[in-house]
Amino acid sequence: MSRKYQGLELSYRLQLLPICQDELLRSWIMRNALFLNMKPSQLSTIIFQNTDIWKSDIDTQLSAKSIESLLSAVEIKKEDLDNTLISLNCNYFYPHLNDSKQIKWVLSIGVHQRDQKSSIQYCPLCISTDQVPYFRTYWRFGFLTSCQIHNICFLDKCYSCGISIDLVRYDKKNSEHFKQVDCLKCSQCSFDLRNAPKIRPHYYELKANQEHFNLLIKGYGSVGNLNFNYSHIYYDGFKRIMSFLLCSKNGVEMFNYIIDINNLDKNFVDNRSLVRRHSEPEHLSLDMRRVSIIFSYYVMKDWPISFIKICKEFGITKRFIYSPHLDYPFWLKKVLDLELA
Repeated sequence: MSRKYQGLELSYRLQLLPICQDELLRSWIMRNALFLNMKPSQLSTIIFQNTDIWKSDIDTQLSAKSIESLLSAVEIKKEDLDNTLISLNCNYFYPHLNDSKQIKWVLSIGVHQRDQKSSIQYCPLCISTDQVPYFRTYWRFGFLTSCQIHNICFLDKCYSCGISIDLVRYDKKNSEHFKQVDCLKCSQCSFDLRNAPKIRPHYYELKANQEHFNLLIKGYGSVGNLNFNYSHIYYDGFKRIMSFLLCSKNGVEMFNYIIDINNLDKNFVDNRSLVRRHSEPEHLSLDMRRVSIIFSYYVMKDWPISFIKICKEFGITKRFIYSPHLDYPFWLKKVLDLELA
């Protein structure tokens, strides 16, 4: 099959660097483009025959036509491609794609979402010790905030200039050629992301992340004192609790209480005041999500005792948390109906 790009006819499939097992599709295309001394947007145009596709979220939403174009343009096994697409591997945390085009829990990193606070998370130790550094699929999930391998906090901003990590735009600066390590540098100030500080998470944050990651990998497991045969049942309920704590005006006092009893940074309180009502938790900053992760461990370790106690202490009843337009899993709905009615 022949393909044309800017007058050049390609009569062969491209031989690219292999994709890693848990690598984001965007990361793979980016690595190969820099290896070939091209902008990632140029390589994606060759592969997909679409000049705008690099601006979209190719990790989550890739049409059947685009998949077919990729498979015909590049030497890659279909099962390897299927394994890296989040839309084909989200049943364990969001099996409701028929209800919404948006995959809940996935952080935004596309060009059109650059004005939002979300960014790609990364572990500085992972990319420092990788033989071939790359960005993982699970770094895009909002219910994870620390690395399960190295037990350090994820980062989502440049330690030097504070800008969000950008996997979209790469421009040649003082060098005539791209280098593969360019993907590990801040797009704004060229700070090497591997040199960022390695921060230990709060104990509750670490334990909750371990439980969340096990659920993500296995599709079942335990969180606190509850067992879940289907992991998405936990994630559905946690998202409702997280939305109340981080996005509802009625959750402010409870949020401040969690900050105080865990000796967290007081700046979190100021950041909480900037959250817009009805925001999606996965669109919030890493710091905000970190507080909810800590809270999840606090209430799940003896569910529902601590949850009921803290709700009653601040006068939180079912009507503050419950929305008739949303579904609630049985483990959460039972407590709301019987204990907080």
